Amino acid sequence: MGELIEKYNPVITSRILAKHKRNHTVIIGFHHISERIIEFCIDNKKSFCIIEDNLELVEDLINTGYPVVVGDPTETTNLAFTNIKRAKEVFINSDDVRIAIICTEKIRKINEECPIFVRVFEDHVREYLKQPPLNAIPFSTSKWAMDGIREWTKNKTGKAIVIGRDNLTHRIAYHISLQPERDVYLFDDIHDGIEFKVNDQLHIINEFACFLSDLRVHVNVDEVTQVFICWKQDSEFDESLYLTSKINLRYPDIELFVRIFDEELIDLVEKYNAKTFSTSNNAFKMLQKVVAANSAIAPIKDD
Repeated sequence: MGELIEKYNPVITSRILAKHKRNHTVIIGFHHISERIIEFCIDNKKSFCIIEDNLELVEDLINTGYPVVVGDPTETTNLAFTNIKRAKEVFINSDDVRIAIICTEKIRKINEECPIFVRVFEDHVREYLKQPPLNAIPFSTSKWAMDGIREWTKNKTGKAIVIGRDNLTHRIAYHISLQPERDVYLFDDIHDGIEFKVNDQLHIINEFACFLSDLRVHVNVDEVTQVFICWKQDSEFDESLYLTSKINLRYPDIELFVRIFDEELIDLVEKYNAKTFSTSNNAFKMLQKVVAANSAIAPIKDD
């Protein structure tokens, strides 16, 4: 009977597996950094389960036999299926601030002691989550990523182009715009504004830019010294690589920086003299520095 359930209802089986976890790591939301946490747990045989409402994102995990709860993480019944009361730690990796806050509040009522690490961008939300009784540990992957990017832009001159849609993209554009006599052209086809105070050196173009012609309409590329391509969807890597190759061919003196999520793609990008950066890889390493020694993702010490 059990084999039949597993064969025909893998989602139910995966949920049952999650319910029986003890002293485990709970991951909420299947994000790039979630993938790195899961990979580390699997490689090092650490106990974990994940909640994700998009079945397609976690289908491979389910079919491989790992504990997954498919559903809305803000629902108390779904949290209960992860046995959150017995969890050792929780990582909340949602792009939705509402979900992050609700999950943190509900988890803390059920489990008063486990560390809750929350990925969140807004400063005021981080301050709220840090306060009692929540006592969460909020972090921002974009803030961490900016440490390296500041070095790349330090003491630079000339115009810059930044392409992307998320908080990190906006941070990069805003940061460069504060440098003396540096005009920045932010290409964001979704948002018509950013989280920061716009200044005269920051130009927001609400268009999708994947060809040189898209850029040339708005900026004299001959005056550009740095380009940051920050798309975060895996499906957009082809466009990212194409644009990188064309810029390198036509404007070889421009410094190129390309965001990636798969280290296997580094050589491909660097072939066009571009530097790569990964927010999830960097964030995972930073998380390893702040978790407790008994955390599932604590660095493994060599014997």
